[in-house]
Amino acid sequence: MTVLSLLLLAAVIFILGNLLLLPLWLAATSLTGALSAPAQFLKIAGNRRLRQNHALEHATLNVLEERFGRQRLSGMSREDGFILRGYGDPALIQWAAEEGLARLKRGEGGLALHDRCGTSIASANLVSSVVLLVLLFGLGRFSLLNVVGAMVLANLGGPVLGRLFQRFLTTTAVVDDVFIVGFDCGPAGSVWNPFFVNPAFGGVPLVCHVRTVALPAGRDRP
Repeated sequence: MTVLSLLLLAAVIFILGNLLLLPLWLAATSLTGALSAPAQFLKIAGNRRLRQNHALEHATLNVLEERFGRQRLSGMSREDGFILRGYGDPALIQWAAEEGLARLKRGEGGLALHDRCGTSIASANLVSSVVLLVLLFGLGRFSLLNVVGAMVLANLGGPVLGRLFQRFLTTTAVVDDVFIVGFDCGPAGSVWNPFFVNPAFGGVPLVCHVRTVALPAGRDRP
């Protein structure tokens, strides 16, 4: 058997293997996504402190972006506050956190939502997972066109669904009892590999932790 014949045989085996295994792989990943995403949303929805800090994280980024444009920062909410990683001015981040909290307390609930929140990404994954499961198991049909259609629906419906999930499940703009009690900011250290840092951006990657507490009604600010 010539080398060309071996290559053709390998190509046929590869194509047939993908045609047989791809639906099974998509079904498994879609089922995992469809089951895990709602559990993650509900876990956050049941934790008021996490929802408050998630709202404050978004408000901080929104305030910064209103004044200075899109930021090179990513956030993670915790029960004791939230963390921002990336490039920024610590003084401006602290100012934005305090300004965002004050504006949320004044009723600017829209600041609690952010278009690039991970909730929107998870929502898009949920939409694509559900669509693929319906196509694979409900209709018994699978094709490249169906996969492309699921991706298009996910990209169109994910952001809309993400904002709804943010508003009703993963954030709350009711932060009257929330106070900022600490702010720590320093170099990101080994978290960022210098090889992946674009030298055109300049600056030093930071990790900033904004700490918050929720006080019972009638208690003075710490």
